[in-house]
Amino acid sequence: MTERRIISLVRCPEYDLDSVYAAIRRSIDLLGGVSAFIKPGQRVLLKPNLLRPASQDRGVSTHPTVVAAVAKLVNEAGAHPVIVESPGGPFSPALLKLTYRKTGMLWAAEVGGAELNYSVESVQVSHPKGYVLRRLDLVKPAVEADAVINLPKLKTHNLTKLTVAVKNLFGLVPGLLKMSYHAKLQDARRFSEGLNDIATYVKPTLNIVDAVVAMEGNGPSGGDLRQLGVIIAGVDPFAVDVVSAALVGFDPLSILTTRMAAARGLTTGRLEDLELVGDPFEALRVSDFRPGAATAIDPGLLPRGLLALAGESDVSAEAAEGQSRPRQGWFGRLAYGWLSRQLVVVPGAGDKCIGCGQCAKSCPVGAIEIVDGKAHMDTRKCIRCYCCHELCPEEAVELHRPWLGRLLIGR
Repeated sequence: MTERRIISLVRCPEYDLDSVYAAIRRSIDLLGGVSAFIKPGQRVLLKPNLLRPASQDRGVSTHPTVVAAVAKLVNEAGAHPVIVESPGGPFSPALLKLTYRKTGMLWAAEVGGAELNYSVESVQVSHPKGYVLRRLDLVKPAVEADAVINLPKLKTHNLTKLTVAVKNLFGLVPGLLKMSYHAKLQDARRFSEGLNDIATYVKPTLNIVDAVVAMEGNGPSGGDLRQLGVIIAGVDPFAVDVVSAALVGFDPLSILTTRMAAARGLTTGRLEDLELVGDPFEALRVSDFRPGAATAIDPGLLPRGLLALAGESDVSAEAAEGQSRPRQGWFGRLAYGWLSRQLVVVPGAGDKCIGCGQCAKSCPVGAIEIVDGKAHMDTRKCIRCYCCHELCPEEAVELHRPWLGRLLIGR
C-alpha cells in the first residue's frame, strides 16, 4: 500500500487551538510525520478555503485554528508557512485584506507564525497532461512555493455535490479569471475535468480537511452547519475526497470530480481500496448528511448506457483525443437541454437581496442585472454554476426547481 492511499481520520470535537493542534499533529504522524513532507528552509503554501469575506462562525471558510495549527507545525519543521488564497471577486490587496480579517486569518497568521500573501501577481503555466486545460492561470505564489498544504473545508456544493480537496484548489486561479473558466467549461462534467487538471498540476504535498464542523444542504456558503468532529489527512487529494464523501454517507463516485478522476485512472473511487488509519471510520461516519438542492438529479451523472443512447461520449475520453466537446444526438440535445434545465434548480434573488451587484459581477455569462434595486436572473442565459449563490454576501440568492423538476423529485 503506497503512502498516497493511506488516509488518517482523527477525532477533533471542537475548535480549541490545543485540541486542533493535537489532532492535526496526530493525523500527520499517522502518515509518517511532518518531516516526511516538509523540509527545513522550504516556503510552504497553506491553501485554506476562503470563499468570501465571511465570519468564522458562518462555517464558510476553513477555521482559523486549523490554519494556525498547521502553520505552527510547519514552523516547527524549520520551514516558512505562507497563507495564500484568491477568494471570489477581484484579486486585489483590498479584498485579500478584508477576507483575511473577516475569516480570522489575521489571528491565524499571528498565532501560527505565518505570512499572509498580499501579492496579486498571476502566471500562466503549461500543463501538457491536462485533459481540458492544457494551460492554467494560477496565482504566482502557488507556482513559486516549495510545497503546498491544501486545507479544505468539507462542504456540500451545488455543482460538484461536495467541495473538499480537489475543488479547494480552484481558489488558486486568480480572481475573476475563475469566471472565464466557468464560461469555458459550462458543462458540469467538463468543469470537473478542469478541477482535476488543476489538482494534477498543483500536486499538494498534504491535504488536511477541516471536518470538525462541516456544511450540509445548500453549500458552499448558504448551507447549514453540521458537527462531524473529524480531521482527515492524506497525500492524494482524490483519495481524500473518496474518504470525505463516504464519511458523510455519499457514494464517492456520485461526486463529479471523483467520477471523472476515476475515468482517468487517478483513483478507483472505492473506499475499500484505501487504507484508513487513526480513529475507527464507522464510529465517525454519518448517514443523513443533506446534499444541496441542485444535486438531487444531475444530468452529468446519467448512467453510461443512457449517455450512449444520448450520443454522449465520456468527457475524459473525448478530451484525451483532443476533441473540444462531447458529441450529442437528438436524445442528448433533449437530455442536456430543456430536460436538464427542468431538473436542475435555478437561482433567484430572495427577499434579503439589497441589490449590491456582487452576483452580477460574479456571473461568468452576464445573466444577472440589477433592476430597481434587486437582482434579476435570466434563466435562459444561466449556466447553473451557482457562483451567485456562493458569493452573495447577504445569502440572498435562493435556489428553485422548475415545475417538471418539482413534479418528478420535489422541491
